[in-house]
Amino acid sequence: MTAAPTHFPCLARIGVLCFFAALTACGGGGGSGGELRCTEDVRKSWLLEVTEDWYLFPETLPQDIDPDGFASPQALLDFLTRTAREEGKDRNFSYLTTRAADQSFFGGGQFVGFGLRTHIEGGSRLWIVEVFEGSPAAAAGLARGAEITAIDAGDGFRPLAEWLAEDPDLETALGPAEEGVTRGLRYTLGGATNEVSLTKRLVTIDPVPDVGGAAILPLAGTAGVGYLNLRTFVSTADAQLRQAFDEFRIAGLTDFVIDLRYNGGGLVATTELLGDLLGGARSTSDVFSQTRFNAARAPANDEIRRFRDDPAAVAPVRIAFLTTDSTASASELLINSMAPWVEIAIVGQDTFGKPVGQSAFDLSGCQDRLRLVTFRTDNALDQGSYFDGLAPTLPFACSAADDLSRPQGDPGEAMTAAALDWLATGQCGVLIGAEAALPKPSGATATAAKPAAPERPYLPGVY
Repeated sequence: MTAAPTHFPCLARIGVLCFFAALTACGGGGGSGGELRCTEDVRKSWLLEVTEDWYLFPETLPQDIDPDGFASPQALLDFLTRTAREEGKDRNFSYLTTRAADQSFFGGGQFVGFGLRTHIEGGSRLWIVEVFEGSPAAAAGLARGAEITAIDAGDGFRPLAEWLAEDPDLETALGPAEEGVTRGLRYTLGGATNEVSLTKRLVTIDPVPDVGGAAILPLAGTAGVGYLNLRTFVSTADAQLRQAFDEFRIAGLTDFVIDLRYNGGGLVATTELLGDLLGGARSTSDVFSQTRFNAARAPANDEIRRFRDDPAAVAPVRIAFLTTDSTASASELLINSMAPWVEIAIVGQDTFGKPVGQSAFDLSGCQDRLRLVTFRTDNALDQGSYFDGLAPTLPFACSAADDLSRPQGDPGEAMTAAALDWLATGQCGVLIGAEAALPKPSGATATAAKPAAPERPYLPGVY
């Protein structure tokens, strides 16, 4: 049984905390009995073969593996990627999912959940940092800046501290991503304490929200600053991005704040589009990014992506990217790719650190989709390998807290204000790594140490 790759450029994609090549591969035996082929033994054999053939770090793979010795395909995958995880190269970036779940998110920004994004602070407090429009959380009145203090998983409210002691990622407390899962939340917001019951259902993310997603912020001595909040790189963002940048272009803007503070990734094609929209001063011979596979796969699959003309493109003088440790993958690809061509800064916290990406492999006759780390990306200067985050690679990395007391894009919000200050002065008030000297803004803030692994594929902290 071989895994025969099939190229589908229209399916190029990057996932939250992971970005993917323009490659989808299918494997599996012949015949028409899909149900017969989709056995544990076949699935494990397929996974082993694909991994040995395509994995970006073949030198880390154990030798002489008998797939029969593993209880499940997931257990086998965990074993195969163990060394790369220990070396910090594959922090659970390779994973098994289903085609249906994968396509639902990347095609329409849809997931099953309550419709809120959370942040665990200091291992003891849980903040809501974002609520998606039209979701159960929005209908219940939850909002950015609320602090969840207790969770009811069916047997009464238990304090958050108890949950975190036994369930540090709150996967049990907040439940699986399945329709009908219900949880009670006790939270404080604006000095009041409330309780709500939420039930998970299909939620659609508006990638550039109608309110606060794109705006022109005032900055003395300029025509203004183009502010864009991009939640995730999915295909439904493309038209929104073009519309926003066309307005920025007409206004004659040259300074920009791109808010990627919670953006863990998305479609490669959408990432490249945003690069083109920021690349109005670039030639079509200029390199945006370089994709590189393992030595065996490189000759047929390595590629160079150059900037492309777009009628809505702008010509930036400076770009400030708002980032946190949830900023990953496609977001990092964009920042790293723009760094050789325009003066940029990251403002907030250091990024997650994921310069590698996954290809998608489907097992014929099964619903399995394997997202396997198969390539790395570099910019035009051959710079990549930022496993520790982008801050050490950039001349400007300005520290600022995520100020939950104000909306994203508010000029007074701490991260946005720090970005505007850098655009005005060309200097960081406080460098990332020197946060101890940073004055704390009033109200709730979200800060944390860099996580050891993504909280979940696509949408870190989202339930």
